[in-house]
Amino acid sequence: MNDDVYDRLNVMVVEDEEFSRFFLAKVLSSIGIENVTFAENGSDALAKLENLDTGLDLIICDIEMPEMGGYEFVRRLRYGAIPAFKDVPIVMLTGKDTEKNVRSAKIHKISGFMVKPPEAEPLKKMIDQVLDGK
Repeated sequence: MNDDVYDRLNVMVVEDEEFSRFFLAKVLSSIGIENVTFAENGSDALAKLENLDTGLDLIICDIEMPEMGGYEFVRRLRYGAIPAFKDVPIVMLTGKDTEKNVRSAKIHKISGFMVKPPEAEPLKKMIDQVLDGK
């Protein structure tokens, strides 16, 4: 993707750990993505999506969170909890890439996985891959 595209992207980060949200904001900013909405868990993300008045190009979501974890959030989103965003590409953040994650990705129509904490270049590459396939 052309580098000037990143500053027009709207991204949601769903992550329960404050430090991880801060870190992801820095990494996304370093590749030119400044339009980021943060949510602390799946419930918070669904509530924020209901009130979002802009488009959304990508969701980056942790798997394990209190209240509503990543897979439950994705399941609800994919089944139309908020119809406008049911097909938004989703990259899941994980502690490790496992066979279970690969199976879950197919079931939940997840676009990709990144091992935490993601570094700028691999994240940029994943975003390019996910959005080019959109």
